[in-house]
Amino acid sequence: MLTDQVGSLLRSARKTLGLTQAELARRARVSERLWAEVERGERPNVSLETALRMLSEVGVTVRLNDQLGISHELSDAQTKGAARAARAAVRRVTWTGTQTTLARKGMPPEVAAGGRLRAVAHVSEQAYAVARSVRSRKAKGG
Repeated sequence: MLTDQVGSLLRSARKTLGLTQAELARRARVSERLWAEVERGERPNVSLETALRMLSEVGVTVRLNDQLGISHELSDAQTKGAARAARAAVRRVTWTGTQTTLARKGMPPEVAAGGRLRAVAHVSEQAYAVARSVRSRKAKGG
């Protein structure tokens, strides 16, 4: 049954995000009871619009493929930002890599005075320098 799959997705995504049913229900503009019933698969008649709104709140995207194999995303336009934020939260929780912070300090005054575009270019140069040094160390076996 489709509602079982939607409920399972909602429950696992909610737990991954560490949010309560009450918080997500409020953000999706549905009742806590409805959220709980959908999660348990007890609400087979929830509208597609409501289901999309609920799924968007936990960062789940629904894609359909047409007869030509073209993928189309079903979404609630009002919650696209929430879906993006939820996916970012999942990435933060599950990230296992290392992070490198590139500093603006030490940036030449003419770059800092040049505005955002020059600052971004300067940070990009720093990133390339870091990547080259890492690649160089790996090539030397260190």
